[in-house]
Amino acid sequence: MIARVMRDVAPPAAGIRETSLLKWSRWALLATIAGLPTYVVRWRYGPLPTTLLESLIIVTVGLYVVARWRDGWRRPLSTPLDIPILLLLLAGAISVFVARDHRGALGLYRAYFVEPVAVFYVAVDLLRRIEDLGRALLALAAGSSAFAILNLIVFAQTVANHQFIVGSPPSALYGDSNYVAMYLEPPVALAAGLVLFASNSRWRWLGAGWLAITGTALFVMFSKGTYLAMAVLAVVAVISVRRWRVPLMAGLVAAALLVALLPPIQERFSTLYASYAGRIQLFTIAFRMLHESPYFGVGLGGYSFKLNGTTPELYPHDVWLTFWVEIGLLGLIAFAVILFGLLSRGWRAWPRTQGFYRAVLWGVLGALVLWTVHGLVDSPYWKNDMSVEFWLLAAIELVILGRREKPATLTST
Repeated sequence: MIARVMRDVAPPAAGIRETSLLKWSRWALLATIAGLPTYVVRWRYGPLPTTLLESLIIVTVGLYVVARWRDGWRRPLSTPLDIPILLLLLAGAISVFVARDHRGALGLYRAYFVEPVAVFYVAVDLLRRIEDLGRALLALAAGSSAFAILNLIVFAQTVANHQFIVGSPPSALYGDSNYVAMYLEPPVALAAGLVLFASNSRWRWLGAGWLAITGTALFVMFSKGTYLAMAVLAVVAVISVRRWRVPLMAGLVAAALLVALLPPIQERFSTLYASYAGRIQLFTIAFRMLHESPYFGVGLGGYSFKLNGTTPELYPHDVWLTFWVEIGLLGLIAFAVILFGLLSRGWRAWPRTQGFYRAVLWGVLGALVLWTVHGLVDSPYWKNDMSVEFWLLAAIELVILGRREKPATLTST
């Protein structure tokens, strides 16, 4: 099945000679993409903690650097994001010194910024061929679908044992269903892009299966932030589609009305005021911290608050406040430039993008829309899996845009 799908995307690239080490680095990258949830597998090398995901990243980047060094490369490919990335890394480095727990902050800096950015530069180079981009998509589909199936099994067991609680859905690997929801949102958007815009039936069917699995798992996380973000994405889909605009809009409205009648959904939305009140508490604490340190924040890992005196919260449940309070004003501005730059470039280019790239680019932009909306009430990006996921989305977009622009856009320097 995978081989047939890849043949439909494009024939193997001809005339390109690669070392075996570079090929192995690409396979390691695909394993990293599929294994994003494996950060929950943890161990220590003496005093140094690590995760399976981090080990995959180190192997991937290590193989790539050695391979390109042997090829005579001394710097990564240049991209339009280099300057804001440098400023973001600088802000993160400063936050390590600002934090009270320097060692813990250094670990967060490594996991949320250094390693994901390294994956970004590797992916920008290794996914430039259309068949490799297709394999990356298949790797993400395989990993996210397996993760979704595990969560669906746990959900079914909980329901069967009459232990299901709407306000606290079960999750297979993560400790919080909101983390599951935020990780699954980009795969759902990419799958939807394939269903709506793929140029051949095999990719559309693969997207449909991927969407059915991850979409169902996302739905039963009962995340209000996800429902809000998906409603916005549905509007984007209706605007983007021309041929099926009316039936798509009718189908989405009918589905929304049916979902709204489900008792668990009604019960979940009955807690809106409590969620609102909780967010106000978290925002208030964040602003108090920022009043004392408005420029540099409190450092990585510095935000800590027990909501209602019982529930520990690591972040203020708003992505912008999280960036500001954790890595300061410079980090907030740098991330805003990166995110809105990706959205702006992508949507300007999308109407003129064709074929497989058109479907994937819409999925990437849809994923960024989901996180932007969900980020108003939670903190996407701020986990090991989601930080790598964000930079993979950025790399995929730049690869696609680089196919449409002058070769200088993505060139070695």
